[in-house]
Amino acid sequence: MLKHILIFCAFLAVTSCTKESGSITGSWVTEIPDQPQHKRGFTLKDDGRASSINLESKLYERWEKQGDLLILSGKNEFTERTDDVTDTMKIISAGDSTLVVEHAGKRFTYTKTGNPDKLISDFELYECFVYKSRKDSAFLHVNVADSIVTGELFYAFYEKDRNQGKIDGVMRGDTIYAKYTFVSEGTESTREVVFLKKGPQWIEGFGEVEDRDGSMVFKDRSKLKFRRGLAFKGIRCPPTLQ
Repeated sequence: MLKHILIFCAFLAVTSCTKESGSITGSWVTEIPDQPQHKRGFTLKDDGRASSINLESKLYERWEKQGDLLILSGKNEFTERTDDVTDTMKIISAGDSTLVVEHAGKRFTYTKTGNPDKLISDFELYECFVYKSRKDSAFLHVNVADSIVTGELFYAFYEKDRNQGKIDGVMRGDTIYAKYTFVSEGTESTREVVFLKKGPQWIEGFGEVEDRDGSMVFKDRSKLKFRRGLAFKGIRCPPTLQ
């Protein structure tokens, strides 16, 4: 009788261990820094295959669990070399809906999602656009998700100070209204910017501005003009911005 009990307990221990190691399968995501409306992470399949969710150039292909370590491997999208990427994470805790890991000295909390494709399609709206003339250029990196707008903006105009910074605002209909926070000659400033979606392009609008609490804003949005505004054409985003 004692022998049977010991065998049964051993069986429970094995099945419990198997359940623990299999509990991390699924799609796990965490917020992207400076883009809280977006998530990134990975999908772990039962057969050992893996895939990336909005992870820049990383293309995970395989995963394994060794003790309390989660090992993800794959390739870099831009080098196309296999086994070019290997990330090892220490599992702090794993539950049905939350996975906590440590990687590169930092702790990350992932939540399980049942719809990773929706997260990917939303993130892929993050696009890059450029304006060019004979002597002037500008670069726009914009993301729109659930009417929330984030991105980067850079101007390089002939015989004028260059400035670059970030935008954050809202999408109303086909128009972006955003605050542009930028640095020029070591000084940080803010001003309101507006872009109209016209086909595959974004057209920057202009209008009379005024100072409100240290920020330059449009006096009357109903009088904004786009006819001669800067036309930003879509381009493939540089790897450092994807």
